[in-house]
Amino acid sequence: MDDLLHIGDKVLSRERLLRTIDEILGLRQAGFSQQATAERFSVDRSFVSRLETIAEVHKGGRIGLVGFPVANKEAVRHLAEDYGVEFMLLLSEDERQTYLNARSGMELLHEVLGTVARLRTLDHVILLASDRWFSIANGLLGREVSGIRIGTSPIAEDREVSTAALSDLLQSLGGAARGRSGGPEETLPSR
Repeated sequence: MDDLLHIGDKVLSRERLLRTIDEILGLRQAGFSQQATAERFSVDRSFVSRLETIAEVHKGGRIGLVGFPVANKEAVRHLAEDYGVEFMLLLSEDERQTYLNARSGMELLHEVLGTVARLRTLDHVILLASDRWFSIANGLLGREVSGIRIGTSPIAEDREVSTAALSDLLQSLGGAARGRSGGPEETLPSR
């Protein structure tokens, strides 16, 4: 059976191990202290701390990334995933124009306000856009937005984003990359 592991004279259940880890992390996410969680599972508090350290993607708050028009979207997305970016909205110029043209003014306003509301829940927002969008984003979010200016407004074609500069910015907000996190990318509603 693939679930069973033989280590020395012990037989371990991979399924039981993963289920227990999920339960431990679930209690921590629900607000239980490391000590209370450890006592509930009859393990040392340091074990719970080590589990969190192994799974940690980044520290320093929840990060969102908005970029348009981005030529190297996949490279940017993969880098952001490595750093545990929680929210991503990355568009090429064609995608941006298709998105804008497929909606009425009211639909567009509703979706933009929903995105702004979501971004306001994050600790840091990184913008990859033309210079004009930084002052707009600062006003909409009520705080200074970090980012990389990829040109002077208006930009009508995709621009490469320096992944080295983005990596430096992400490090300054949350530390080193730890490998693929598989975090979600925001997808725009389809028509």
